[in-house]
Amino acid sequence: AQTLALGTMMLRRSKAKALVDASYNRFAWNDPSDLPDWFLDDEQRHYRPQLPIPPALLQKMREKQMALSVRPIAKVAEARARKSKRAKAKLVAAKKKAEVVANSSEMSETMKLKAISKAMRSQDLKRPGKTYVVAKKGRSNRGGKGIKLVDKRERSDKRGVERADRKRKHGKKNGLTGSKKRRQHS
Repeated sequence: AQTLALGTMMLRRSKAKALVDASYNRFAWNDPSDLPDWFLDDEQRHYRPQLPIPPALLQKMREKQMALSVRPIAKVAEARARKSKRAKAKLVAAKKKAEVVANSSEMSETMKLKAISKAMRSQDLKRPGKTYVVAKKGRSNRGGKGIKLVDKRERSDKRGVERADRKRKHGKKNGLTGSKKRRQHS
C-alpha cells in the first residue's frame, strides 16, 4: 500500500521532485553492516525520516488492495459460472424426464421411483479426467484435449504414488512389510 501510494504521488511532477529532494538527508548513506539485526530493524522503524504520505491516501490504497484480493480471478469466476450453468441444464433435463416418468400410466409405482432416481443420478456432473500417454523419444507429437504426454520417469513415479496410497488405504497386518529375514535381523 505504501509503494502504491508513493507511486500515485510520483505521478505529479512537483511531488516527485519533492520526494527526490527529501531522499537526500543525513540518514541517506548511513548503512552500517556489522550491527545486529534487531538494532537495524529498530533503526529503520524509528531513526529514518518518515515518508510524506498522507494517511488518507494510504488508507485508500489499502482499501483498494483489499477489494482486489477479495475478488476472484476472472478465469476462475468464468469456470465456476460455466460449471453451474451445465449443472442447471442437467437438472432441468432430469426434472423433465422425471415428470414424464411420473405421468406415465404404464409403469408401476416402484418402477417409476427407480426410473426417477436413475434420472436424478444421471444429472451429476461427470467430467473425464486426463489420460496420460508416454511420449516416445525423438517424436514431437503433442497431446490433444484431455491428453497429457509424460516421460517414463513421470509415469513410474505416478504409479509408485498410487501403489503407496493403496498400501496406506488397505494397510498391512501388524504394520510389518518386507521379508521375515529382514525383520528378524533389524
